[in-house]
Amino acid sequence: MSIDNIRNECEDSLYTYAQIMFPNRYFGDVHRDFFMFFEESLKRGLEDGKGDNSAALIPRDHQKSFGIAVACSWAVTKFPWFTVTYVSSNPKLSQRQLTIIKNVFKSEVHRELWPKMMNYEIHQRTKQWEHKPTGTWTLDEISIDHPERPKDEKDPTVAATSAKSTNTGAHYKMCIFDDLVTNENYASSTERQAIKEVYQSYASIVSAGSIKWMVGTRYGDSDLYGELKEIEYEVFDEQNEHCIDTKPLWNWFERTVEDSKHKDGSGNYLWPRQKCTDNQWYGFNRTELSKKRSESFNLPLFYSQYYNDPNAAAVDKITNDCFMYIQPKLLEQRQGKWWYGNKELKVFCGMDLAFSEGSGAKKVKRDYTAIAVIAWDADGYLYVLDLQRFQTADARVYYDKVIQMHQYWNFRDVTVETNAGGNVIANFVQDEIRKAGETLVVKHQTKNQREGSKEERNAQLFEPLYRGKSVYHTKGGYTRLLEEELRLNKPPHDDLKDALWIAVTNSTRMSKPKLITNRNRNVVRAESRFLNRGRKRA
Repeated sequence: MSIDNIRNECEDSLYTYAQIMFPNRYFGDVHRDFFMFFEESLKRGLEDGKGDNSAALIPRDHQKSFGIAVACSWAVTKFPWFTVTYVSSNPKLSQRQLTIIKNVFKSEVHRELWPKMMNYEIHQRTKQWEHKPTGTWTLDEISIDHPERPKDEKDPTVAATSAKSTNTGAHYKMCIFDDLVTNENYASSTERQAIKEVYQSYASIVSAGSIKWMVGTRYGDSDLYGELKEIEYEVFDEQNEHCIDTKPLWNWFERTVEDSKHKDGSGNYLWPRQKCTDNQWYGFNRTELSKKRSESFNLPLFYSQYYNDPNAAAVDKITNDCFMYIQPKLLEQRQGKWWYGNKELKVFCGMDLAFSEGSGAKKVKRDYTAIAVIAWDADGYLYVLDLQRFQTADARVYYDKVIQMHQYWNFRDVTVETNAGGNVIANFVQDEIRKAGETLVVKHQTKNQREGSKEERNAQLFEPLYRGKSVYHTKGGYTRLLEEELRLNKPPHDDLKDALWIAVTNSTRMSKPKLITNRNRNVVRAESRFLNRGRKRA
């Protein structure tokens, strides 16, 4: 293929341009779609001088910053008269991005395809091509030498700047926002407001009909990207008299690290892990995502950054500091009753049902069934003693799990949520219990007993308990998953939290006996040791 043909294909396709400039780079389908998104944005923006605003929100570690720097170099290559302000959260990042752009322009392949872009000379000693810029080339800006760039143009071709400094005296044809929102500037409402003002300042210095590009990662509901997604503008008729429509101010390209609905790593990956020709590994698989998740001390932030799901990250009311743990040596059984140190425990159980349908290849897995065993002591402390979590299509498994836990913990009844066919399972378990001669009672609870949304009722019950340091967990098993569900407002799974809610709201809290005097009858009586906790039982 001739040089001219390659040049034309590169100018027509941003994805082809990226592959030619970086032949050893591992580009996945997400990067092809990413490049096509901004390619279409440039076409729209130049059509009749309309301008365009396009933003890409993709997970961390998917090379979005590298991609937008390559896209910037492509836009300038196609239209050498462009002037671009490149805005990052801090000066070091913007300078690093400008270096990527510089290296593209100074590469041998770019020089061969577009020899007019920059001024080159043969070095007298080395006899090699050497870049001799006639314009400004610094850490913060570059100016190309292409003849289509106006000689009287005062603004640089690309100016790298940051949220720390706004060049209000310049007027650019393109503005690129690269990772404006960071963990540091999202930490407080003051900083969040400041970054929104930075965006507004830069948006005001670009020319009318300009093109604005943005790449970033979500940090929470109230971040800049969340605000921009809500903005619409009015569209008027040809006479500019009547508003005929409203449209979003920004076009959005949004992707998640993988596509499982439970966000548990079991889906198809956006950028599958692969070893590249430079012997470096790129992309994600289930193990690598699990590492990222395990290293995250802020799970709402993890889901924001890898799943574009802010998940009310600013409302992280149950934190790691709220969790306390049982000392195993203090938990023991004496004469059929459980004790924690010198405190007697009253034990209860709750089960949240989710069963599989069908069999073989036609089997459909639903959410997990979860069982929670809890206890109260006389001082009002709650103990989460045992947790089970499983998927099954066999009704016998439900009975086996419940009876196994009953025989160990000796609770008198188990409350089961009986929605969506749950009555069948609950009745089967009760029948099997009778056949086995066990004394365990299966109680039914239906969804109409709950008030408000699941998030509201969970917050109402759990936040006071955990923030008041009134709950003890056992270490190991499914405790870590339960704690994740408790910390998140909308976790990928909530089966353990639901089972815990069922157990707690259908339990009775122990209290120390108190003497109550009826003055009218001069009678002294003992108050019941057990006080109802939550709703009436079904």
